[in-house]
Amino acid sequence: MGKMTKQEFEAIYKNITSTQHSVLEMFLEGRLDPEISEVLYKDRTAVSSNISKICKLFGVENKPGAYTQRDDLIELFVQYKPKLVCKELLKKFGERTPEPRKILEFPEGVVPLNSDFYIERSRMEADCYQQILRPGSMIRIKAPKSMGKTSLLNRIIKHAQTHEYQLVRLDFRDAETEIFSNINKFFHWFCFNISEQLELECNIDRYLQGRGGILVNCKKYFQTEVLEAIDCPLVLALEEIDCIFHYEEIAQEFLKMLRSWFEETKKTDIWENLRMVLLHSTNIYVELPHNQSPFNVGFPVELTEFSQQNILDLARRHQLSWETDKVAALMAIVGGYPYLVRMALYHLHDSNLSLVEVLQNVATDVGIYRHHLQSHWANLQKYSELKAALKQVVFADSSVKLEQVLEFKLLSTGLVKQNQHGITPSCQLYRDYFVKKFRD
Repeated sequence: MGKMTKQEFEAIYKNITSTQHSVLEMFLEGRLDPEISEVLYKDRTAVSSNISKICKLFGVENKPGAYTQRDDLIELFVQYKPKLVCKELLKKFGERTPEPRKILEFPEGVVPLNSDFYIERSRMEADCYQQILRPGSMIRIKAPKSMGKTSLLNRIIKHAQTHEYQLVRLDFRDAETEIFSNINKFFHWFCFNISEQLELECNIDRYLQGRGGILVNCKKYFQTEVLEAIDCPLVLALEEIDCIFHYEEIAQEFLKMLRSWFEETKKTDIWENLRMVLLHSTNIYVELPHNQSPFNVGFPVELTEFSQQNILDLARRHQLSWETDKVAALMAIVGGYPYLVRMALYHLHDSNLSLVEVLQNVATDVGIYRHHLQSHWANLQKYSELKAALKQVVFADSSVKLEQVLEFKLLSTGLVKQNQHGITPSCQLYRDYFVKKFRD
């Protein structure tokens, strides 16, 4: 029996017949079928039949190999209408002390390390924890926005730090536009921030002035001023690396450098201390020779949608007793996208509304996803090509093929997903909302 809400219970209770009401009242007073039969001038089998019908109305069924439905019915009324239940039955079944209501963190941004709402997907985390301890390893985490890349990275870093690894963490969104105006400025910014985070003296200017070329000079700097200086394992975590894809010259040189650093870990002892973690939202669309790309080596991790079992687990953590039918109803609208699923469960826990009520206006500017959807719509106004491409996708009855770079950029938003025939909206929520916006 899936736990029903108070509203669902009241709706069923109001609709039972007068006869069922009379039988139920006496049943909850602790009277047995023969006594109920005698008082109500009913045949004993009619009494039993009415109680069975009441159980069915409330979704109470016997468990396999046991006759439990009457006990479960009493427990339901102990929870929602204890005044109808006699003292003896209250004592026997115990007036339920509701599980303390959790104060939930709002499902936005990174899932905290101590959160009850981080869902591990298969062996992914365990595999990453093993990889980060391997000398010279590289982990590549790919997923659209709001799929959990940073939440996973935080857990990998925590695991590495329990082994006393040093950490440098750079997010390319933190770099000002000016940094990308010149290749020397970019590499200076990159190396300076490494030294700064490790609290090392930064001598990068001396290296960049050398004659070996920018990649050779940076490699010398990193080996001498970083790896040899700290002489212990170092995790270099690079977030939103696809920000540099817009700057072709920088991207080509920087990605070649990362690949050469990875290759060096296989040849030189001191370089074995380097572990790299790369986070990106889309496939690379910068032209690079196969043997110069960092995106075809190392350990690939592609974050997927939550499974039905993941969502059942997450619902339980939100103090919701769900069965697969409710999971299927939610997934029909939002798929298994972590942020969208968590937002729905948060509101179900927080408001005591039913799933039907929560989903009623989701694809509008007044629903629970309004800020998320409005943010996407506002971003699309800045990129006319992406906006036109999304319009084509949401109005199409089947998968759409787009020019490759445009397709990669649209995939990075998380609004669409890819299959063997092209791309489609990621979920029904996005199709419904954006169809309305484009029609307005």
